[in-house]
Parts: sequence; C-alpha cells; structure tokens
Amino acid sequence: MSPISVSGGLNKIVEARSYWVGGAVAKWSDIEPNPGDRNWSALNSTAQQWLNATQNGLQPIANIRSTPGWAQLYDGYSCGPMESQYFDEFASFMRDLVSRYSKAPYNVKYWEIWNEEDIDPALVPSPDNDWGCWGDDSDQYYGGIYYGDMLKYVYPAIKQADPNAQVLVGGLLLDCDPQNPPLGKDCLSSKYFEGILVNGGGPYFDGISYHAYDYRGLGGGVGTYSNSNWASAWNTTGPVLIAKLNYLQNLLNSFNITGKYLINTESAVVCDACTNDVTHETTKAYYIAQAYASAIRYGLKGNMWYSLLGWRNSGLLTASFDELPGFQAFKFGRQILAPSSSLGDIGALDISSMTGVKGYKFRKDDRDVWIVWSLDGSSHTVNLIPGIPDAVYDSLGTSLTPSASLQVTLNPTYIEWIP
Repeated sequence: MSPISVSGGLNKIVEARSYWVGGAVAKWSDIEPNPGDRNWSALNSTAQQWLNATQNGLQPIANIRSTPGWAQLYDGYSCGPMESQYFDEFASFMRDLVSRYSKAPYNVKYWEIWNEEDIDPALVPSPDNDWGCWGDDSDQYYGGIYYGDMLKYVYPAIKQADPNAQVLVGGLLLDCDPQNPPLGKDCLSSKYFEGILVNGGGPYFDGISYHAYDYRGLGGGVGTYSNSNWASAWNTTGPVLIAKLNYLQNLLNSFNITGKYLINTESAVVCDACTNDVTHETTKAYYIAQAYASAIRYGLKGNMWYSLLGWRNSGLLTASFDELPGFQAFKFGRQILAPSSSLGDIGALDISSMTGVKGYKFRKDDRDVWIVWSLDGSSHTVNLIPGIPDAVYDSLGTSLTPSASLQVTLNPTYIEWIP
C-alpha cells in the first residue's frame, strides 16, 4: 500500500482481515544526510504509516533503502550500496532506527534491508529509484558477497536494539532461473543470494524476501499466465512463486542452513495493456486463489499482493476503492484459508481422477479445506471419494451446491469438510 492510511485504502484491507502490509519506506539518505546528523522528522510520514498498521492489527514490513551521498560506493547512486568503510555507520543507524520504532506504539518487528538490490547500477532507470542497485555484473555472484559483508555488521546491531527483531534479505528480483536459463540470458543476477551464502551470510538474516510475478498479454484467455524466465505457466507448474521458492530453498539446503523462512513480498499477475479488461480481472481472481493456496502449501511465512490500488493493472480496488473481483477473491481466500496448515496435495485417495487437475488440502480449526482447479483449461468431472462435502464455494466465495460429483474448471473451487 502507498500510503498505509485511509487515503490509501486501509479500511478495505482491515475489512479483508489482511495480516502483512508493506509500502512504508525509511530512507537512510533522508534521515542522515550528513554523518551523525539524524533528522528523524524526515521519517514522520513513514512512522505514521507504521502506526496506522499496528493500530489496525496489521504487521508492517519496514523497508530500508537509499544510501546518503557521503557514504555511496557508486557516486550518485543512492539505490546502491555504501562503501565498506561505512558499514559501521549504517549499522549504527539501523540500531537507532530499530530502537526507536520496535517499541510501542509502533511495534515494528520486520526490517527488510533494501528492495530488489540484485540489479546492476547500469540497468536502473535512474540513480535514485524504488529498485536497489547493489548488483555487480562483473562478479560471479553479482555482488551478493558484498551484501553479505554488510549483513555481518547490521544484523548484530539490529538484534542489540531488539532481540525479537526480524531481519529480511531485501526483496530479491530473481530475474530468471540460473539453473535453466531461457534462450539468450545467463541469469547471473539470480546468483546474488548464493553469494550471500558463499560469504557465510547465513547466520546474519532471519528470512528472505523475494518477488514473484506472472504475466499476461492482451488477448490471452481467461485464467492464463506465465513467466518464461522460470519455465512456469498456468497449465504446467502454477504460480511462479513456487519455482522461485524451490530455488531459494534448495540453495539453503545445499549450504545446510536451517531455521530460515521465505516471504513473497510482491506477488501479482500483471498485464500492461489490460486496463478495464474483464478477462484480466477474472484471471486475477483465479490467480489470487491459486497463489495464496500455493503459498500456504509450500510454507511461505507470508504472501503479499502488489499492489492494492495497482501496478501494471494488478490492482484489487479501483482508484475510488470499488472492489474488483480480485479483492473479493483475496477477502474470501483469507476468510476460508487463514490461518491454516498444509495437509499436502490432493491425490488419488481424495478424488477420482487427477488428470488435468491440481489441488491442495489444509487443516483450519475444526475443518479441512480443499482447493482444486483445472490445470489444462478443460472442465473435469471429479468424484469426491469421502462423499458429499459440507460446503462448496468458488474463488469469489459464491456458495455452490455440495455434491460428491463436482465440475472442476479454471475457477478454483473450495471444498469444506467438517468432522
């Protein structure tokens, strides 16, 4: 959200019973324009947004970025890193920032260090932008080792200020799959996180924030999306967040690093040309049901939509806060699935045929909840082996007639079983 306030749609997010919220940024360059000269009033707007979140039962993720001119490694690039000689100064800044805002009334506990920092400075549209630019195209790990060096200073300082604070690796772009690069791409930038681990950075973060977008073109059929950079699509793998999650988790496993969690802090299906396109709006609703169910199934700590009011036609609300189908799917998905724990995939012991069908099972309070949808675009008749369920809904929360025989389409179906 931007801003996290009533003017940014806060009331609608509270209505939907969301938990995570992001969008409020703390810029080091604004707060410390000169070494040791802390201008905390520059953070007033952001601090108010954090307060708005916590007072409404939301958990804000505070994003920290923007290197002041006196500390920049790449002169003129506030999106880039600080010189290593200023790691101590950045750590001191973070210690003071966390000390001030981790306590009541703000109670900020999650601190995300930069945003999409796995980009080379030569590739950003301007030296001061919302993306990071710590990337180094001449390095085999694209600059990740340097970021790991910074974490070794910053992590202890944050924990000193608040032992319960959670430090997140800044939202990784992960442009493409380095293990299976698409034609014409080397995907070196996605080696950035590996560089952090190669450098022994594993003990110096609590979680990894990453971003996962799927894409559509105008004229694409309802329910269709893909991300060719990760060989991911609606009719093969499901949302790309799964492919990126698996890549990061496999890296952690290969370094024998345990106890870390993953948060997808930017999730959406986008289409630049799809303004006021009914097919795209319907696809978003289907995608939201699939993406949030997948996030729970594969153990993400959080999954955050980007953004409430839209980017590249990703919005859940119109500019006047009218609900789009995606918001209805978001709201109902939260109602029926959260909080829940994964029981795994729907299989042959659950329904009569899995051909062309994908689904997951969850345990929520006193009931089991299944979600199932067509993976190939066709309508499939499936028989529920347990019999007639207690309730059936589509992705928008429309109640359907419970039956032991269901039609599974691209519109995800929720199935409730109450013992």
